[in-house]
Amino acid sequence: MKTKLLISFAWLLLILAACKKDEMESLKPAFSVSKQEILAGESLTFTDLSTGQPSSWNWEFEGGTPARSDLSGPVVTYSQPGTYAVTLEIRNAAGAAVEKKTGYITVSYRDIAADFSQSATTIKQEESVTFTDKSSGMPNKWAWEFRSGNVVLTSDQQNPVVKFSTPGVYTVKLTASNPKGAQTVVRENLLTVVDITSVEAAFDSDQTGTYSGGSIQFNDKSIGTVTSWNWTFEGASVSSSTAQHPRVTYPSPGRYRVKLVAANATRSSTVEKDGYILVVPANGLTAFYPLDGSINDAGPSKLVSTAVGQVAFTDADRTLAPGRTATFTSSGGFVVPDNDAMNFGTGDYSVSCWIKTTTTTSGMVWQESGGKGSGDNQTWLRLLGSATNLTSFATEDALNGSVINLTRAANGNVAATNDGVWHHIVCVRSGTLTAIYIDGVKIREATATGVKNTSNTGAFKVGMQEGTGGYSRQFVGQIDDLIIYKKALSQTEINTLKNL
Repeated sequence: MKTKLLISFAWLLLILAACKKDEMESLKPAFSVSKQEILAGESLTFTDLSTGQPSSWNWEFEGGTPARSDLSGPVVTYSQPGTYAVTLEIRNAAGAAVEKKTGYITVSYRDIAADFSQSATTIKQEESVTFTDKSSGMPNKWAWEFRSGNVVLTSDQQNPVVKFSTPGVYTVKLTASNPKGAQTVVRENLLTVVDITSVEAAFDSDQTGTYSGGSIQFNDKSIGTVTSWNWTFEGASVSSSTAQHPRVTYPSPGRYRVKLVAANATRSSTVEKDGYILVVPANGLTAFYPLDGSINDAGPSKLVSTAVGQVAFTDADRTLAPGRTATFTSSGGFVVPDNDAMNFGTGDYSVSCWIKTTTTTSGMVWQESGGKGSGDNQTWLRLLGSATNLTSFATEDALNGSVINLTRAANGNVAATNDGVWHHIVCVRSGTLTAIYIDGVKIREATATGVKNTSNTGAFKVGMQEGTGGYSRQFVGQIDDLIIYKKALSQTEINTLKNL
């Protein structure tokens, strides 16, 4: 009996061994990939196709990221061009098997897109510029050329630092290449190298308009090597200065010239700007908007405005100086938050401005308060309020209003201020008397039934009207030198403003 049991056990061991052998033989590694040829930077998904019920995977990806994985279906990124092997080892309780495919994945270069940046576009002679390659497509060769006339500099570095010893205007060319191909980018007149002894005088200022007793900050913008500055200020409290960035006070109204001579030991350069500074009378002044690149107040209140839509500063003013007037479109204007400078109440006031327009639609030049619509405290200057009311000045409160409407029938061609030329318009309120002046001439005056309270907590608007429905009647054209006084200007004072 014992002998029979031993024989049966031996047969069982033989059967189990045979099963393990069969299982080992059926464990066969195999895999596939989404595609075998890719461009640098692309990713691939590998799929295990092994038979024999593997329980673990050990992948090796030559040139890939990650380089190893224990997932059954890993995703691998190949960043560098080349031909790469993939190895898969599978395991289970019975054993392991390995499959290696040499040269299985081919990674190619991408097309080159040449590009670069530079640390400066204007330098002095003997200074250096760093050029940074920003080409895509994994270039491995670079050919730089820096040319100005007969002067040619070259480099084969990726990010060269180039010293320029010869003055001139340089065109920069970069050809970036890899084994797949090349591309060239050329930037004409990119770099200016200034003669170390040259100088070109230039200046600007924080503003070009102020009031009697106000000051202007001048800023030297000269190019080249400058060791001395000689300023001449017409109409200023000091006629000259040798400071590089002087601040100058202007005591009297007028339009004044500024000159700067910038120099070094061997050369000098002069720039002169006629009528560059406008100074308006200060007596009674509360706000002054030169509109020479900014919508902010250059007067004593220094109010900050908020643009609504677009206000541009590209057109010339009445003196033909470019960029020194505000241009308004059908969607533009600006708002000055409620401030005592514009709260006229029942007091006297004058609002002076220059306009130029050919508009054929109704437009508000300026408006104080009035956001609640008709019957609200407000005062305004409007063009083309109706087919006959061509230029109008209004004062209004909750009781009633007083409006001066200029019509061609009553006032002639002077009533039409939309003829495409510059016009000086001044609106004056003195007690119950209101008047409108055009180009220094009082066109019409009116007497109201009581003094109107023209202000509340509403904002002051320029280039548009505010009502219960929001902003409307946008002015289309140019507005310049908007000046606000809390006094009734005399004819002489109005003429002074007109002639500035």
